Amino acid sequence: MQNFKAMVLMQIVISIFLLVSQATSQGIGDKSNVPEYAWLAGNWSGNGFGGTSEESWSLPSPDGTMMGMYRHLDSIGNITFYEFLLLDETGIRLKHFRPDLIGWETKEDFVTFEMVRYNGKIIELKGLIFKRKSENEMEILLKLRKGDVVKTEVFKMKKINKFK
Repeated sequence: MQNFKAMVLMQIVISIFLLVSQATSQGIGDKSNVPEYAWLAGNWSGNGFGGTSEESWSLPSPDGTMMGMYRHLDSIGNITFYEFLLLDETGIRLKHFRPDLIGWETKEDFVTFEMVRYNGKIIELKGLIFKRKSENEMEILLKLRKGDVVKTEVFKMKKINKFK
């Protein structure tokens, strides 16, 4: 009976060791593998497009991808549209939706913003920039083209809570 307990305990120890080794090799729990754009994780609220902008970003997955959601409310609080976003080292891919969840883009299409550079203070994409002003503040600059005219919409966002 004593030998049996020792064998079971040894198997448990070996299993835990293998799981921890596998998790570390996959970057799970390894802070050196966290992308520098991970500061975006959390819930943000601010102004933009003449109303309120709310944006939520997940923590990065092991491959560095972050999932984002955005909604815009007009000046009287009506939802005008939603966005579903994916951010990784190549840039952002997003889809827009009306308040009734009918997509703006076709089923196969999405909007892309190609990554230019990123670090702990800025995520610069072609046509879109996230600037970290402080631990709890950021500014988003979105370039909008209407014909030959390019306008920059500025969103001033505050973190309303953060993931731990």
